[in-house]
This record gives sequence, structure tokens and C-alpha cells, in this order.
Amino acid sequence: MDTTRWKSILVPREVYEEIKRLSKVEGRTIGGQLRVVFDWYNDWADGLVETTPDFSKGGSNGITKSGSGSDTPKSGL
Repeated sequence: MDTTRWKSILVPREVYEEIKRLSKVEGRTIGGQLRVVFDWYNDWADGLVETTPDFSKGGSNGITKSGSGSDTPKSGL
């Protein structure tokens, strides 16, 4: 593995299983799903996201950005 480009992270098993499930539903790799979660967190921390995502439906439904309405979910591609 090219350690200048890729790193491993340790997460609890239940976190891994949920990210794996979401990545499959959303049509992404696990790394791609982590990027989406990280980007959402950064938007939330910057005050750009008003609500938390509703992952109970298996997608990123429920994400609302300030002044822009709902994000289009990635599932169903």
C-alpha cells in the first residue's frame, strides 16, 4: 500500500458495518462513503447544514443545507 496516499483507520465494528451498508446502498466504495460523511461533518461544523442526515432509510435523506432545500440523495443511481 502506498502510505503517502492511503492510510488505515480503526473504527468499532458496528461503525464499519454501518458505513459498509451505507456505501452499498449509496453506490460508493467504503472510502467514498467515508469522504461523504467527512464532507457532511465539515459542512455541519461550518454551519452550512441545518439538520443531521436521516440514515435510517439507508441513504442521506434528510440533509438540508441553509437556503438550498434538500440535497438529492445518491441512492437509486
